[in-house]
Amino acid sequence: MINLISAMSNGMPKRNNWDNYSLHVSDLGANYNLDQDDRKCPRQIWYRLNGYDREETGPGVSLMFEQGHNLEEKVIEWLRRGIDNGKVVGEQLDVSTGIQPLNGRLDVLIEYEGKYMVVDVKSRRGASFDYVSEIRPSNKMQVAGYIYALRNIMKLPVENGAIIEVDRNGQRFARDFHFQYNRKLENEVEETINFLKEIKHSDMKPKLLKPKLKINKNKGNDSVVAKLPWQCSYCDYRGVSCEGAIPPEFDDDLGKVVGHISNNEFGEDEFVEKIKGISEYIEEEL
Repeated sequence: MINLISAMSNGMPKRNNWDNYSLHVSDLGANYNLDQDDRKCPRQIWYRLNGYDREETGPGVSLMFEQGHNLEEKVIEWLRRGIDNGKVVGEQLDVSTGIQPLNGRLDVLIEYEGKYMVVDVKSRRGASFDYVSEIRPSNKMQVAGYIYALRNIMKLPVENGAIIEVDRNGQRFARDFHFQYNRKLENEVEETINFLKEIKHSDMKPKLLKPKLKINKNKGNDSVVAKLPWQCSYCDYRGVSCEGAIPPEFDDDLGKVVGHISNNEFGEDEFVEKIKGISEYIEEEL
């Protein structure tokens, strides 16, 4: 018998053009001014730049990325054919020279009414259309980085950025978010470039993202529910190289009560574990 699943996995395109040892415009999403819920993990970037071990990408994840890549290519094609009050003047433009030492390739540059707009295309799960209704700040920083680069390289007066989010399940089709580029955003891009340089050249790991804790006020001892930051949930370094983040062996207990806060004999609050070993990862935030 032929193993068709194995053959399919072996035949998938190997997209190895991503340089793990360089900084990328998408890393601007680690901007330290952003709320933790909105930013990329700086420690993950540090691990990547320093070649730490990570979990191998499975065929399911590769399939998801392949679907997203193909869908983004289609969106760019449809934009090129469908715009009637402007025109696409650039696709997959390499802007690395304008934002060194970051590498980057923007999706679409549109000219309209004497103005320019940088557009980035993102494929999303359909469910994200329900719980995210505004532009993601980390994505906004990425597009701002492309605009910053274009203004430096080509001296184009680009002042508009946009993100198209496409439902890869199809039901929601797509939506877009627009923003105005300004001096404040430009300063944030420059500050974040410097921050990323510090990460790249530092021997010290950046701080961990904080675990998500909810303390329920009860008649008796208060209970503590622990969750991972979403960034950890999708991180290939968690449980492999990343020390300090709640490891995968606790996954079945996350989102549930992991312990209680009670008064000890000295009248001080004390965390009492329900799940053995969890204190090491959450006590600092209690």
